[in-house]
Amino acid sequence: MQSQIQFLLVGGVGGERKEGERVYMEVVKPLVFSRKVGKVLGFITVCKLYIKTRMSEATVEEQVQWVLSFV
Repeated sequence: MQSQIQFLLVGGVGGERKEGERVYMEVVKPLVFSRKVGKVLGFITVCKLYIKTRMSEATVEEQVQWVLSFV
């Protein structure tokens, strides 16, 4: 998970693609949460990044369901 965050911070997006007038960036989805205490912060950070970039128009319920699908 830490490598995913580092990849995103260094600008390691999978490229940009345009659909109409909007520009979309490829964002890495989080790995399934391993329930290890040391990986909690990384998991939360990756989820927040994904939600802000790809799910900003989704309802809170949809966002929570999406996060729970990785637990």
